[in-house]
Amino acid sequence: MKKLIFAFCMILLCSSQIVMAQSKAKTKVQTTNSKESMLKSLKNIMVKGMVASGTPKAKTEKFADCFTKDLGEKLTPEELALFYKLNDVKPGQKPPKELIKKAEDMGIDEKMQTIGTSCASLLK
Repeated sequence: MKKLIFAFCMILLCSSQIVMAQSKAKTKVQTTNSKESMLKSLKNIMVKGMVASGTPKAKTEKFADCFTKDLGEKLTPEELALFYKLNDVKPGQKPPKELIKKAEDMGIDEKMQTIGTSCASLLK
């Protein structure tokens, strides 16, 4: 009887671990999808702005690909979400002070100094 109870407890423990692992995997996929969509949106905004300012579209797309890849590699999902919010402000408006403060606290300014530096040569 003790072996039966022990086996039952082990089955419950193992199944709860599997459920937790699956839940974490789903959360990670959802975070990745939102990160990818933010990077895609930032890339589109960048391409539109640079083409509008006269940069050839082919060069702009290569630069935007390189820059957004660098963003994705160097920023955490939380930092990227904040960066996205800061860049989603309408033209002529300043970002909310709480977003700027949060970005300063996260150290995004320092990271942004190195992001995309290797991509600059693509615009020549």
